[in-house]
Amino acid sequence: MKYIISTIGKIKSNDEDLITNKYIKRIKNIELKQYEVKTKNKEKKINEEAEKLINSTPRNSKLILLDEEGENISSKDLAKLILNWSNNNIISVNFAIGGAFGNGIKIKKSADKIIALGKLTWPHQMVKMMVAEQIYRIETIIKGHPYHK
Repeated sequence: MKYIISTIGKIKSNDEDLITNKYIKRIKNIELKQYEVKTKNKEKKINEEAEKLINSTPRNSKLILLDEEGENISSKDLAKLILNWSNNNIISVNFAIGGAFGNGIKIKKSADKIIALGKLTWPHQMVKMMVAEQIYRIETIIKGHPYHK
């Protein structure tokens, strides 16, 4: 399975990136995509961000949207979902992290799964870090590696 983490926001280099990169180095097939939308109009911004995130999902792939209103799912259940998709010839999964104004209807309708990282609001850099860790955890669960224990 190939993994993509696509995110909206300014490209910054900070301490969270060190931890994100720690996990990315452990994952064989992963790509980070970061987009910035500069318009000040909120609705236009949300729509443009949605387009970028949707378009960063290749054909025959699945889009998992991170959203505060999404489903709270366990790491084991997420691993089962990914394994099921893999067994059904899905080639990649894109974990999409929206912008500061949240996600609009367009991307929510396009997403194959919408998940939350709890009810708390997190900075985008931390979400990217947590998603990278969860992808690594998913891989270890699927392979039966003891990391998850």
